[in-house]
Amino acid sequence: MEDRTRAESESRPGNVLVVRLVFEKRAGKKITGEWLYLLFGEQFLIGREEGCEIRVLDERVSRKHCLVKLAEENAYLVDLGSTNGTYRNGILVEEEIILENKDRIELGKVIRFQTRICRRNGKLSSLRLSTKEEVYLLARSEIMLGKFREGAQDVDLMIYDPALEERHCKIEHFYKENLITSLVPESPVKVNGKPVKEAPLKDGDLVELGESAFRWKVISIT
Repeated sequence: MEDRTRAESESRPGNVLVVRLVFEKRAGKKITGEWLYLLFGEQFLIGREEGCEIRVLDERVSRKHCLVKLAEENAYLVDLGSTNGTYRNGILVEEEIILENKDRIELGKVIRFQTRICRRNGKLSSLRLSTKEEVYLLARSEIMLGKFREGAQDVDLMIYDPALEERHCKIEHFYKENLITSLVPESPVKVNGKPVKEAPLKDGDLVELGESAFRWKVISIT
């Protein structure tokens, strides 16, 4: 099958950090097999080829299928000349579009992503892309973590844990450095068992917040 992906996707600027947050405890209960991917950057390739930040191993998806861009105001999606097309809510994407909350994105009508847009102070904070199998949280430089609230759109990562505050902590990314900051003095985040106000995050660190915990696993830095 011919792959007509546009060559200009090779020259996209910027750096991307891909981390897997592996949950080990939620609301006081130990869990296994639950994780999500956190990606910091401004542009993210989706496709079949190794090197894509969101890699989809399906022959009906092009090597470099589409590109997601995060700007200060909005998240954008552009098809890269894929063989089987990119669709938003069943409509073929023929030019760069602005993504909206709860959009349904389809790659060649095979892979389906549901979107969640998070905004704070009128600015785009993150874009969540989720399938039945995987969750990808895309942000430029910062995410907020807190307690789950039905319909809330101002906290990037909400966790089902009543011990958390609505805005419990934040994680910031500065090129190759990552910093976690507690926002609730009476319930500070712990990193590897130590309560912290601010602390760097390194590969393999265990982060505890409220009655929940996840492992910070670096996948790649490009």
